[in-house]
Amino acid sequence: MIALLARDTSGTDARALSATLIPLTAAEDIQTVRQALLALGQAGARWAAGAIAACLDRPTMNVKKTAAEVLVRAGGPEAVPKLLLWLGRHDNPGLRASLIEALRAVLGDAYAATLIAAAEREDDGRTRELLLAGLDGVLPARSLLALDAQQSPAAPVLLALAVTGRIRLASGTLAEIAGAAARHGVVAPGRRPGPEGTTDTEIASLLAEGWDPAIALRIAERQEMPPLCRLRELRPLLGDWLRLAASMPRPAVRGQVLRLTLSLCPAPWTPVELAAFARSADIVLDQLTHASDADRAGLLAVLDAVAPELPAVKRPVVAAAVRALPPAPGAGRVTLALLRRCGAVLVRGDLDSALAAARLGGDPWEAETAVLREAFAVPAPTEQAANPAWPAALDAAVQTSDALEEFRRSPHAPGSRDLLAALIGAHAGAVPEVRAALVDRMTELQPLGAPPWTIAESAAAPAPDARTVHGDDLDQPRSAALRRRLLALLDAPEADRRDAAARALVDWPEPGVRLDVLRAYLRGRVTVPPGPGSLRALDAAELSAEGILPDRAVALAPLLDPDDPTTLLPLLLGWWEHGPAAIRPQAARALRRVPADVLAGHLDDRLAAGAWGLLDLLAGRPLLRTPALTRLDARLRAEGRADLADELRLVDGPLRGPDAPYDDAAALAALRERPATARPRRPAARTELPALAHTGSPDEIRRALLRLIEEHEGPASAEHTGRAAEEDRGLREAIGTLLEHPRTKVRLQAYRTSRAVFDRETHLGHASVLLHDPQPDVRRMAVRAVCHARWTPGIPVVTGLLEHPHPVVRTAAADGLTLWGTPAAPALRHALDHARPDKRSVYRDVLDRITDGGVTLG
Repeated sequence: MIALLARDTSGTDARALSATLIPLTAAEDIQTVRQALLALGQAGARWAAGAIAACLDRPTMNVKKTAAEVLVRAGGPEAVPKLLLWLGRHDNPGLRASLIEALRAVLGDAYAATLIAAAEREDDGRTRELLLAGLDGVLPARSLLALDAQQSPAAPVLLALAVTGRIRLASGTLAEIAGAAARHGVVAPGRRPGPEGTTDTEIASLLAEGWDPAIALRIAERQEMPPLCRLRELRPLLGDWLRLAASMPRPAVRGQVLRLTLSLCPAPWTPVELAAFARSADIVLDQLTHASDADRAGLLAVLDAVAPELPAVKRPVVAAAVRALPPAPGAGRVTLALLRRCGAVLVRGDLDSALAAARLGGDPWEAETAVLREAFAVPAPTEQAANPAWPAALDAAVQTSDALEEFRRSPHAPGSRDLLAALIGAHAGAVPEVRAALVDRMTELQPLGAPPWTIAESAAAPAPDARTVHGDDLDQPRSAALRRRLLALLDAPEADRRDAAARALVDWPEPGVRLDVLRAYLRGRVTVPPGPGSLRALDAAELSAEGILPDRAVALAPLLDPDDPTTLLPLLLGWWEHGPAAIRPQAARALRRVPADVLAGHLDDRLAAGAWGLLDLLAGRPLLRTPALTRLDARLRAEGRADLADELRLVDGPLRGPDAPYDDAAALAALRERPATARPRRPAARTELPALAHTGSPDEIRRALLRLIEEHEGPASAEHTGRAAEEDRGLREAIGTLLEHPRTKVRLQAYRTSRAVFDRETHLGHASVLLHDPQPDVRRMAVRAVCHARWTPGIPVVTGLLEHPHPVVRTAAADGLTLWGTPAAPALRHALDHARPDKRSVYRDVLDRITDGGVTLG
């Protein structure tokens, strides 16, 4: 029928028929989408290029290829962004050929310029390489040389692709570009220096096949370091390099690995990279004592950058180790800065050691001045002194001790900070025997480790105008009135007022306040993002409610715990599959940050049902071999989809994590050093749990729930009426709160505790709370509990679950209502009367089962 509609390919009839075909491109059935695309292509419907290009986002490869082929005949300018996006993302040869052909058809002579401009805007090296690989046979040698002369970011990649034979030149020879390629560290494969197989092949292996410690160690032990342009490609593997350095027992080999690591990941560092360095601070600190003078400056720079992230107990250890180091060239100023970041109070010995290190460098005068400015917190001079006479007198006075003493007794200087800056500037030109006296004078003006020593000068200075305090100031001390005013400002008509209120509230300790800021951010009322972990406080229903901006929710996904994606993972999958085109790439990147094994476990049921498009999220990522994935691999090969099976990288083990030996050693040490004194008696779990429900960690809450079951002594006697009743009321409220905890294990333990501790009515009331749980298995358990107990208040909720999207919940609800029998019939008839026509069969089938005699829950 679709093909018949598309036979008229001319005039206004074709445009009118395309209005019928375009909605079909968004259908769920794959064959319907393909036939609609082919019909639009046969009709040459360039006006539908946007709808056709949107099909490139479909997870099914068959649909992607069909859309790309149709855009060759029906493409337009609006399809170019999508074509470029997938050309830089996918390496499937068939799809890439169709994408390139469609781009050539749409862009014409502007094809090469468009691809180069798109590649220059990309920061990801892999994306840039895939885009430029589409220029096979397009550019002459002189164009590559021109791009190199213009310092285009695309030039090194184009030269590498041409030299390695991945793209052909339209004219010219490789000899013409060999010199430019060599400047970027790219040479022909047959002429690469060093032993065969020990250069780019090993780096390419790490990038293509994943981390291999043996290959990485061979790279680190080379006599000559690989070209920087190749090393920088290994930067995403920073954590693996640091773990490799930690595993090296010999300091010399560990130093080689750390030297290569700092070369492939130079400053400035991202927050993720700083966190990786902070976790490996012990290794960097141990290597300091064995490092050469050339390597020590880089290691000190790493410690200086991560010092604010280190635990408080580790900072004195770092300070003590740094103070024990002998002087080394270039380490003077950074040593003082590192000591200050570690919270150490600078003393004269620290300053003398830093000055000694500065004198070992190539420019000792400039280095000593920098050390003194760092020690006394004096910035570099930015303007000439108002009275140049006394600085000139100081320059003459530093030539002899007597002249310096006479200068000190004469009245000349303005403020102490100006005099201190002048003394630092004169230090480099002073004779050696006078320099110690100059430093003594500096410490009198500004003691080391103290704030600016200008109390008397500040007291004598004219006081600034007093600030007029207004009642609507936002920087007042925290109070309930200020909180109400700030929360009201979140709905103010002025955007700057809303943002100011959000900035003031985002640091408040109350979870409810931060939650209001989060809701305002997700709805687009403010631009101030909330802090880490705040997204976990919202459930899936609220995150998918009307008015929530999905792109902002996706942007907050990296702040969640990757091992606990229960809140956002289903939404991310939904946005990736069916969301607006603008947020699908963001959702894909967020899903890529979820650990592959966690994601695979979440997708097990859908993959078993044949949703092969989801394999794009797992392709090329190492996956722990599980029975479910093994069956999936065998099924794909049996159905002739070996191409999809080959993209799954199933690995065996490890059964224990890389930190297992350290955990074992720590556990043994804790057992050996356990104090012999008896622990104080802990409070009863019945009184402890209400407070833990709001402030405790998941492990603390679960332990308290288990203790509560152990301490439970059965029903209270009649004499326990006062305090016991109050405790039971608080305990019921705490259990009700924990049934809505974000961690599934906590909710299940709270349910078990309710069953063991409370009476039947209270427990079934708690079970009804889990009828709204986000996990299908938990809902099924709650349905069975309520239905087996035939708890009448739960009938309407269980009836509503017959339309739940998950089949496990629907089946459990149908079986439970059938077991309930006749008491459930009125609620079913009411739902049947008010249901949509396409949903009525669900309720009618359950009514028929009740009439026929019912079943037993499994």
